Amino acid sequence: MALVLAAEPAPIGGQLRGGIYVRSDSDRTTVISPRAHVRQQLGSPQTQLDISYSLDAWTSASVDIRTAATPIVRENRHEGVVGVERERGNTAWAASYRFSHEPDYLANSATLGGKLDLAQRTITLAGRLFGALDRVGRSGDPTFREPLQAGGAQVSATFVLTKTTLLQFAYELRGALGYMASPYRFVAVGSGDGLCDETAEFCLPEVHPRRRNRHAWVLRGRQALHRKVSLGATYRFYYDSWQLRSHTASVDLAVMPARGATLALEYRHYAQSSAFFYRSRYMAPGPGGYFTRDRELSSLGSQRLALHGVYARPLKRGAIEVGALVAGTRIGYDDFVGLSRVFALELSAMLGGRY
Repeated sequence: MALVLAAEPAPIGGQLRGGIYVRSDSDRTTVISPRAHVRQQLGSPQTQLDISYSLDAWTSASVDIRTAATPIVRENRHEGVVGVERERGNTAWAASYRFSHEPDYLANSATLGGKLDLAQRTITLAGRLFGALDRVGRSGDPTFREPLQAGGAQVSATFVLTKTTLLQFAYELRGALGYMASPYRFVAVGSGDGLCDETAEFCLPEVHPRRRNRHAWVLRGRQALHRKVSLGATYRFYYDSWQLRSHTASVDLAVMPARGATLALEYRHYAQSSAFFYRSRYMAPGPGGYFTRDRELSSLGSQRLALHGVYARPLKRGAIEVGALVAGTRIGYDDFVGLSRVFALELSAMLGGRY
């Protein structure tokens, strides 16, 4: 979401928002996700309680599922997040806990962060630590349980260079240890077409390295072009121990056509290389004995164009807010058997208010 041109007024007592997100793509996958969020003061405006819930109703007959000769898959994922934020002078801290459950995956994670404003709030230093303990399962197989542990840190520095210019630098480090393959994917070995069919010599379960370290560097900037118009840009470079590299560049234009209304048009370009053990066809075991049929580990690129807007109508106490988003994405796979491109459409709507 693009940055708005003016700071959002502090909530009087809290915020309540509900919405729905829908994504459908040409690979026959649809996600419908209703969401709810409550933000409430605890005694004073400096202390806030955050509670959110989302449901992902997922239906898919993607190329992975069709290749495995599996019928349409339908699953629901429930996620809840509870957090608290506290401001005091030029400092603030926040803590949160996230719980997510679906039939074959259980996730628990916690985050602790803080920020410090310096030089009359023209410099903001922020950081956070996070950790997760997940359990990977397989539907229909109660004996399959694999652990996955993850953790990391993020630091950032934001500078108000002038009255109309913002600049931010950020770095993030993540590490994961445990099971990171899919218990449902099988990889053909010795097959000319790379698929698990009658031409494959072997069809083996996917095997990924059990350790992965990730690094990301981000540079963001925002420039006000007019009292009601601003331009933002972001560049992100990513590298991990699986030798996957990616570049993400985005630009957005935000305008305020009327009081309380913000519209933003955003374009994002993404490109990545493949993991060191990825092959579109395995004629022999891969490096380190690893196999994968995960297209997200292949060489790929994507473009996304999004239009989103928010309108807040003031009331005697608080305000009513509505928002909407429409976005289209094209993903191109350079070296994946069975799929060369995917087109996706995203829609979302939000209704809420401050009180």
